[in-house]
Amino acid sequence: MAELPELERERKKLNQLFVGQRFRSISLLKESWANVSIEQLQQGLVGRQLLYVERRAKGIVFHLDDGRRLLVTAGNGALFHTTSSAEEEAGVKEDADSIAVNGNALVQPQLRISFDQGNWNVTGARTLSLQWLSAKEMDDIAKEWGLEPLSRNLNATLFQNRFAKRRTALRTALTNPALIAGISPAIADEICFRAGIMPTVKTETLSSCDWEAVYNSMVQWLQEAIEQPGAPSYVVSGRQGEACGTCRTKLSDTLISGKVSVYCSSCQHEHAPEIACTHG
Repeated sequence: MAELPELERERKKLNQLFVGQRFRSISLLKESWANVSIEQLQQGLVGRQLLYVERRAKGIVFHLDDGRRLLVTAGNGALFHTTSSAEEEAGVKEDADSIAVNGNALVQPQLRISFDQGNWNVTGARTLSLQWLSAKEMDDIAKEWGLEPLSRNLNATLFQNRFAKRRTALRTALTNPALIAGISPAIADEICFRAGIMPTVKTETLSSCDWEAVYNSMVQWLQEAIEQPGAPSYVVSGRQGEACGTCRTKLSDTLISGKVSVYCSSCQHEHAPEIACTHG
C-alpha cells in the first residue's frame, strides 16, 4: 500500500489540478473492486463537481457537490499517474485504454477518473477498493479509524492518552489503526529510531517524556517525508545488517507481532534521551 506521505502528496496534487472541475467518466478494471456497479458510479459521478480531496488514513476521499463521497483505497504496489496538459508536456502519454509514463511500456489503468482537464490513473495495485458513499456512510467508516497523526487537534498529551490503557510493544501500538491512522510498520520503525526508543518497549513503561519524543518524532518524520519527492527515505526499515547511519553499529532486527522490525541497539534504548523532553 502506498505510504501516508505519498498519499498526502497525491491529495495535494489532486486538489491543485482538479478542484472545481466536473467528473467526465470513470473506468475500473474489475467491477468487484467497487461497492456498486460501474453504471451506478457513472450515473452518480458524471457531471458532478469536485469540491475538494481529503486523505483519511490510507484512503483518498473525493468530496462531491451533491454531498456524496468517493473513497479510493489502493493496495501494495499502487502507482498514481495524473495527466493534464502540463503533465503531457513532461512526457506522459495515454490513450483510451492504456498509459505510458516517460517512455515506459503501456499499461492498462486499474482505475481511471476523467475530469474536464485531465485524468487520474491508478496502476500496479495488488488490491483496489472503490466505495461510493453518502456523508453518513463515510463518517461511519471513519469512526473505526484512529486520529490522524498530523491533525491540528492532536498534541503530545492527547497522543499519550491514546495509549493509556494499552499494554503492548510500542511499534504494535503505533501501527494500530484504531489508535493512530496510517502508520505502517516501516514508518513506526523510523519513528522509534528517531525518538531513540526500542520498538519492542512496552507502552506501559514509557514516561511522558518518552511519549513526547515519540509524538515529535512522528510529526517531524511525516512532515519531512511529505515534503521530499518520491518514496520516503528509510534509515532503518528494511536495512537490517547494514551499518547505522548515525553510529555505524550493525542494525538488528526482531519479530514484533509476526513482522520484522529493524532498530539500532546503540542509538535506541528503553527510554528517550532526556534532551528529547522539553519539560525536563
